[in-house]
Amino acid sequence: MDEQNEHAAVPRAADERPAKALLAAQFDTSRGIFEQRVKGLTDDEYLWEPVPGALSLRRPGEVRTQASFGGGAVLMEWARPEPDPPPLRTIAWLVAHLIAMQRMRYDYTLGTRSLTMDDIEWPATADAAIAALAEATDRWRTVFGLPAAELEQVGRSSYPHGLDPKLPLIDILWWMNREYIHHTAEIAFIRDLYTWTRGC
Repeated sequence: MDEQNEHAAVPRAADERPAKALLAAQFDTSRGIFEQRVKGLTDDEYLWEPVPGALSLRRPGEVRTQASFGGGAVLMEWARPEPDPPPLRTIAWLVAHLIAMQRMRYDYTLGTRSLTMDDIEWPATADAAIAALAEATDRWRTVFGLPAAELEQVGRSSYPHGLDPKLPLIDILWWMNREYIHHTAEIAFIRDLYTWTRGC
């Protein structure tokens, strides 16, 4: 997942409270913009492949990658090792990625610290996806409410597939904001592309 990459730390100030407030405001604003952009998302848009072979969510017998994740009737395709250039992804795949990164990071910060990608049931329809993403986002948003001392604690998130055990939690908040903004922008662009390729 993207979280494997090295990333810079949050710039430090004498008083950490403004940094926390700024990150929370950035996250909330980004969420509001995204939720407006996906209103009325259809199932056809949700599963549309911008190019043949795009990574998506599929039934077990239809998965086209060697690896996949999921605990239900729909699996999330996973390309490892990642080809060059990397594959494009459907809106369904990108929403699933956002759900997974928020649910798992929440679990390894405030939950059981045991959730896996195979424990997650991926939504098969656009309406179910938007509802599942909203629930995952609500859950992750509660992490911003931790006291400043816990946000500064190295390893407060023990998410095992990133740098979490080596970084203060506030750095993970910064990284998750970046991930959320990046992937929701991709979703918005694919939705625009879907519209324009159909002659709008």
